[in-house]
Amino acid sequence: MNTKKAGAICGNPLNGLCERVCIEVNKVFDGCITRFTDQTYTATLIGFTEGTVAPFTFVSARSSGDSVISDFVATPIDGRRSRVEMNVTIPITVAYTDANGREGTATSSITVSRDIVLKLPSDSIVPYSLKAISNLVSTIGSFTSDETVSFRVCIVQIIKVVVPVDILVPSYGYAEYPTCVEYEGEVCEGLFNVPIFPTGE
Repeated sequence: MNTKKAGAICGNPLNGLCERVCIEVNKVFDGCITRFTDQTYTATLIGFTEGTVAPFTFVSARSSGDSVISDFVATPIDGRRSRVEMNVTIPITVAYTDANGREGTATSSITVSRDIVLKLPSDSIVPYSLKAISNLVSTIGSFTSDETVSFRVCIVQIIKVVVPVDILVPSYGYAEYPTCVEYEGEVCEGLFNVPIFPTGE
């Protein structure tokens, strides 16, 4: 068994262990997931595709980038549990068609207010931080003006309490990677099977 390659462990997992390695990772101390359905938001758009002409017709909206947490306030409740209030700003890209049927996109963001309960780590030299991962999708909306859109969204959002920490883990040493297999598409298959010189038959 080659213990240098990633994958399921077969046999004795202690076979091949050679050292304890200190790695730096973001440890998740707590987290939760929320699913928002049928929420309505209004956004002012910027960055319209050049050359598109109003009026515009809404096609869809999707999250596009990292969510940003602001106005964070933590109020202890009991033990390590705290009431956590914050705003989560989600960047979005809106797809539309213009007056001539041309497709275009524009950007904006929406802000979701959160009031949740999380377990926060105790005070330490390395502080914790909150991270939000948001996936937003909308296919129902309309332009209320040439630059403003109102739309109904579905959002899946994960809030995590993370701390960058140094952790000791058992190691089998550095990984060994197999040689890459080059993809040979069917477009070349016929050519590669043709002989270099014609036969006498």
